[in-house]
Amino acid sequence: MASDRATDRGELLAEGKTKVVYAVPSDTSLALIVHKDDITAGDGARRHRLPGKGALSGRTTANVFRRLREEGIPSHFVDAPADDEMLVRRCAMIPLEVVMRRIAAGSYLKRNAVPEGTRFEPTVVEFFFKDDANHDPLVDDAWIEEHGVATAEEIEALRAIGRRVFTALEQAWAEQDVQLVDLKIEFGRDADGELLVADVIDNDSWRIWPGGRKEAMLDKQVYRDTAEVTDEALRTVLIKYAQVAELSDAFGAMDIHPNSSEIPHPNPSPFAKGEGRDAAQAASGRPREACGVFGIWGEGIDVARTTLLGLMALQHRGQESAGVAVLEEARIRVALGMGRVDQVFRPEQIDGLTGVAAIGHTRYSTTGSSCIENAQPVLVEANDEALALAHNGNVVNPIELRRLVRERGVEPVTGSDSELLALLILHGQGTWEERIRRMMELASGAYSLTILTNDALFAVRDPYGLRPLCLGWRDDHWMVASESCALDTVGADLVRDVQPGEILRLDDAGLRSDLMPDPPPPALCVFEQIYFARPDSVLDGQTAFEARVAMGRELAKEHPAQADLVIGVPDSGVPAAIGYAQEMGLPLSEGLVKNRYVGRTFIQPDQHSRESGIRLKFNPLRGAVKDKRVVIVDDSVVRGNTMPQIVDLLRRGGATAIHLRISAPPIAHTCHFGIDMGASETLLAHGRDLESIRRHLGADTLGYLSLEGLLRAAGERNRCMGCLTGRYPIPVHAASAKHALEIDATEDEAKRQRAGAAR
Repeated sequence: MASDRATDRGELLAEGKTKVVYAVPSDTSLALIVHKDDITAGDGARRHRLPGKGALSGRTTANVFRRLREEGIPSHFVDAPADDEMLVRRCAMIPLEVVMRRIAAGSYLKRNAVPEGTRFEPTVVEFFFKDDANHDPLVDDAWIEEHGVATAEEIEALRAIGRRVFTALEQAWAEQDVQLVDLKIEFGRDADGELLVADVIDNDSWRIWPGGRKEAMLDKQVYRDTAEVTDEALRTVLIKYAQVAELSDAFGAMDIHPNSSEIPHPNPSPFAKGEGRDAAQAASGRPREACGVFGIWGEGIDVARTTLLGLMALQHRGQESAGVAVLEEARIRVALGMGRVDQVFRPEQIDGLTGVAAIGHTRYSTTGSSCIENAQPVLVEANDEALALAHNGNVVNPIELRRLVRERGVEPVTGSDSELLALLILHGQGTWEERIRRMMELASGAYSLTILTNDALFAVRDPYGLRPLCLGWRDDHWMVASESCALDTVGADLVRDVQPGEILRLDDAGLRSDLMPDPPPPALCVFEQIYFARPDSVLDGQTAFEARVAMGRELAKEHPAQADLVIGVPDSGVPAAIGYAQEMGLPLSEGLVKNRYVGRTFIQPDQHSRESGIRLKFNPLRGAVKDKRVVIVDDSVVRGNTMPQIVDLLRRGGATAIHLRISAPPIAHTCHFGIDMGASETLLAHGRDLESIRRHLGADTLGYLSLEGLLRAAGERNRCMGCLTGRYPIPVHAASAKHALEIDATEDEAKRQRAGAAR
């Protein structure tokens, strides 16, 4: 359950299998629904408690209602003060379940002689009388009218609204490559007798099949099909709930431009590895940072606090979970939690983390769900050996790696590619360096690693150097970090970058380097310089700020504009705006004021919620832009949901012309190496020409920086520019989806259960 209650609970109004309803003392027209952690089978006879399930169900439900609100479909939803809480308008419930089916499956097959998988056009709508004692019997229109449940006009309205709901959610799921098979909802009447959608819509009330594959189902059927409800089986069910919640974040997400000061609302878990099952708030459908790693070797210093300070400097790279591993007397201890560093670690707990070395990790999930099981550093142990690993990046052949791990007689327990890297090393042969080098031959993709063993700390960078990693020195102690800003924070000097393909060993003997012979051309992710790295971090000898200012200058040379002033979209667009203004000789103004206290979740008061959210995030300085021709500079446009509203805000502020300039080429392809941009088809520039993009964004003129200009600004070096060009340094034809390992494990378990049943 989320920890901070935004709404007081009054009188208990009702309690069902999955939710509790309270009155709101301050407003008699509202009620507060609290989602429970109980999960039930179809007949309600079997019930198990699943810590964290309530928050995941509530999060999914709120996302669904936000999508319905955008479609203009009336519902009782008002706001979601917390993940497991939902503020709603009070209404009188109609005792009917309205079930809509696109595909013949489940109970429909028991009542009708049709082949499974038959597609219905239009969607079939059925009414079930809401009576749990009689297993929700199917009823017809005549019965509904005869018993005074609803009028003939209302029945038709229920069908029409139900189909609108199904169409809206079918499209929302299709955008995630998930097929909505069927769905059940309930309705209520408000004080004026108007019909409202008024039911919990989550895993318990729909069938959803990724890629249209029944065996990959993400709904509660996973629980129903479980013959023996073990802890492992329940963990699999919880992973499914987490996947659905994470996918549904895109339903109502306002693609607000990302920046390092925007932190999603946390969902903390206990300060211990393996305790708790709460999943953190995950991506909102916009590109998000890669993870951050840190490591230090040094006897006689506070390695845990130093590591946590370093992680706080890297917090912009991920806020879903944080963890630290310490080495004391040849033993490794790991402490983990969901949320930001300052939310996970308490001072008295840090006091107990002592040792000679430490590594740390702050996570944004790119492979595997956002849950405590996938938090890092990951700890693996076997044959009196232990290894903790923290990973920044994404491996593109995780299914192959899982097979190799299983061939060694080891069964992975998480859905993370990072665990596979750790297991390949632990169960390898030879010295640690030899095992790491063999892992590097097997793993394909991006990985910057800090690894803690019983006697050493290792820093490892993949052969292409796709993700950054650097080496620092302070008071006779070596440190490594994803970015140099973390070294600055702890008072260390930047020594150099860890080289692509390099293995660094830090121990009592000092520092040793093992370089890969004949490495491929380096390919640092160009988006680190465009956006992701902190402005004060040094990449390849150049601060990200310097690179971004240079991008702005190149942008001005390529796309000058007749204008009166230049403004940057706070905060990441400002450096490029500085460069653009310098090159053009135009004044630089703060034309947009940013509210830095607005995170992912906020009150959305009415049908204009999407626009209101942008206004809550940004507001134009009317005195600065009124009667001015404005150049607005941003570092990137991804899906294009936010920029049209920013352009509109500036026009309402009095701007007479708006020239939009983007200090990077169009992002038209997905990233496979640790930046969550979404599928290519969801990107604004994918398959669109410049003019159609300009019309969508609403600007008078539009100019993107060219690839050549980008390289001139960022340094004429080899870079990974796959998201810009579709050409990747590593073959990605077999790249796996984020939840591929979890889905693969679930399918394997289903096969084993079917084989056992056959025997």
